[in-house]
Amino acid sequence: MEAPFGIIFLKKAELFNLVSRFDKQYGEKQILRWTYGHHKHLGSPIKTEHLSLGSQNNKLHDFKMIDSKGGLRSQFKYLEKNSLTKPLENLVVRGFANYFNESEGHNAIVINKDGLLVGEVIADMEKDNIFIKANYLFYSHMMDHLGATVMMIVTTIGLIKLFISFFYVK
Repeated sequence: MEAPFGIIFLKKAELFNLVSRFDKQYGEKQILRWTYGHHKHLGSPIKTEHLSLGSQNNKLHDFKMIDSKGGLRSQFKYLEKNSLTKPLENLVVRGFANYFNESEGHNAIVINKDGLLVGEVIADMEKDNIFIKANYLFYSHMMDHLGATVMMIVTTIGLIKLFISFFYVK
């Protein structure tokens, strides 16, 4: 995590607000968290077979969608009803993924840069670091409620402080 007032941090604070509103049942958080921390080749697609309990290639355990008995956790039971494309479609619609290619249709996606950033935010939220969570909460609410003008003022003040400290460090 970078210091407050960095461009990436402000983008992550904005995404924090969005992530906190995700519908828990579709598994988007689980897929994005796994992609950020464990997906070895980002050009490889995430496919519906990765969400199928009956598939040898399923990643449901990696996505933490499996309960202690080896079945789907209750909020992911919809995956048993042939709704395997829903989480993939949601990620594309939210702008966190792109469809892999035409021949796969809605059955395969590749997570994009924004999706990886959201995965990083989710991983940050799950850490036991109150400083990170407080920063996300403070800056996301600040952006959400006070608007762009106030953020520009705060950012300008931060940049002025940075420049002043840079020139006086000699």
